[in-house]
Amino acid sequence: MACGSVKVKPAGDGVRPEPRPKGCSLEFLKKAPGRPYQEIADLESHVTSPPPGGALEVLRDKACELGADAVIVSRNFVTNEQGHVLVAGTAIKYVERPQPSEEEPQQPKEPIPGTVDL
Repeated sequence: MACGSVKVKPAGDGVRPEPRPKGCSLEFLKKAPGRPYQEIADLESHVTSPPPGGALEVLRDKACELGADAVIVSRNFVTNEQGHVLVAGTAIKYVERPQPSEEEPQQPKEPIPGTVDL
């Protein structure tokens, strides 16, 4: 399938989500999503014989192992006459936005002494 294993370069912020099962459901995105996410790691592989589903599939198991929800694809192109493909992308984990609690009403801010609200 791949000429070598998937190379992994962990993200600098040290995000380490729980691993997901091998072959997990995963999105391959052409650009960054419109929702909040954290970068887990950069992935790269040289594919000599693409699997069913395409060359990007070689990144799936490693991304799942890293706990990713998606991969933002940065490279996916044929590198030579033999049809070898370079695939690369950034494994990401979606971040849920905290929802304001209905049980705790929003408290108005205390005015700073000596100031006037306009």
